[in-house]
Amino acid sequence: MRIIINFLLLIILSSCSSLGKSDAEGEYRYVPITEALKKLSDEEVAARLRTASITCENDMLKVNVPSKAVDPEGWQIGQEERQRYYKNCLELKGFERKFFSASEI
Repeated sequence: MRIIINFLLLIILSSCSSLGKSDAEGEYRYVPITEALKKLSDEEVAARLRTASITCENDMLKVNVPSKAVDPEGWQIGQEERQRYYKNCLELKGFERKFFSASEI
C-alpha cells in the first residue's frame, strides 16, 4: 500500500513540475492602422481610441443575447458575437488589435 501511495505521489509531483510558464507573456493593445491616426500625437491617439472604444462598447450592447438561464448555449454564442462586433467596430474606426510581448512593452 505504501508503494502505491509513493508511486501516486511521484506521478503528481512530476506532472506538476512539468507545468511551466507559457512563452506568450505580453498583452494585446489596439494600435492605429490609418495614416491619419498614425500622424497624431500619442495623447490624441489615446483620446480617439478611448472615444472609439466607448462608442463601440455601447453599440455592442445593442446586439441581442438570450438569457443565460433560458438558453446557455445561445448566451455563449451571443457573447462571442458581441466580442466580434466590438473588434470589427474598432477596426472600422481605424484601430487594430495587436499582441505585444513583454520585451516590446
